[in-house]
Amino acid sequence: MINNFYSYILEEDDSDVISYSFLTSNRSVYYVYFDPYEYVRYTDNYPHLLESGFAFGFQRIIKGNGPWISDLKIGETISRIVIDFIKEHGADVVLLYHCDYSDKKQRGRDKIFNDWYECSAMKQSFIKKKIAVIIVNKNGGVIDYYMGYLTSKNNSLSQNVEDEFSLFAENLASNKP
Repeated sequence: MINNFYSYILEEDDSDVISYSFLTSNRSVYYVYFDPYEYVRYTDNYPHLLESGFAFGFQRIIKGNGPWISDLKIGETISRIVIDFIKEHGADVVLLYHCDYSDKKQRGRDKIFNDWYECSAMKQSFIKKKIAVIIVNKNGGVIDYYMGYLTSKNNSLSQNVEDEFSLFAENLASNKP
């Protein structure tokens, strides 16, 4: 049987951030992390997100050889890492994410992540909610932010999560420049 994902390893360090890395067939290295503190300053008023929330993110940290190709194993590997993380930390964990907007490619990132989710094993056992927030800055420029969460369908407080996330996302977006 051919694996449809890459092998990955848990990265150990002194921080509370839990991270994994994997190497793709074109020698790119990806980093996947779960950080319990990234959103703490925004979740004070949201008890379940504060207690059970982790920032979830991933990025390519080393660009591989050759031209960029669409590699479905990347999304499946990230999916498996998420599934393993939730199994290890419990069904009530909430993974909060946002798409990096620093290079104005957040819409593309949102689309790729959604495509990966739709084709992955996560779709069967996870709830994924996302919102797009459009903000007009003081110079009249428009910035769109994409943020969301993943949680197990077995999360006993999933309705609380949904309610808190809606308010949290609104608060987070209003603090953007």
